Amino acid sequence: MPFTPYHLGPGIAVKAVLQKKFSLLVFAWAQIVMDLQPLAVILTGEGRLHGITHTFMGAVVLGGAAAVSGKYLSEWVLSWRKQRPRATLSWGTVLLSAGLGTFSHVLLDALIYSDMAPFWPFLPENPLRFGVSSWEMTQFCVVSGVLGALVWGVVVLVRKRKEN
Repeated sequence: MPFTPYHLGPGIAVKAVLQKKFSLLVFAWAQIVMDLQPLAVILTGEGRLHGITHTFMGAVVLGGAAAVSGKYLSEWVLSWRKQRPRATLSWGTVLLSAGLGTFSHVLLDALIYSDMAPFWPFLPENPLRFGVSSWEMTQFCVVSGVLGALVWGVVVLVRKRKEN
């Protein structure tokens, strides 16, 4: 299903560890960008559901597009949310976040969908399909998100205590 929120679980866990060196907004945007092609297939009935966008080569291209567009979109959202004149994200943070977003998307999907060819054009099949069920992947994503949120919350509380 396109635009599943479950892919955010591992992103929340990464955010808990990397904190300001990782943008959850850019990561989330990269997840959406990855699923635009499958959405088009669902709407039109034309093409392969997990086509070229769900390859590591596709992840590089879409990661770049998600980084550039996500940087400015995220800065606008952060400026609006924090009511500051201008929030900025470093290109390092943006590239890491978009790259992890697109590559993790391919990896997580490749573990459960047999119609993928993540190493295209080098391999026409999916060697990463190990029999992980959709339910098991959902559980992994939810648990990583919950644990990540707990760690993130603890880190924020500890930082606030140190500031006071």
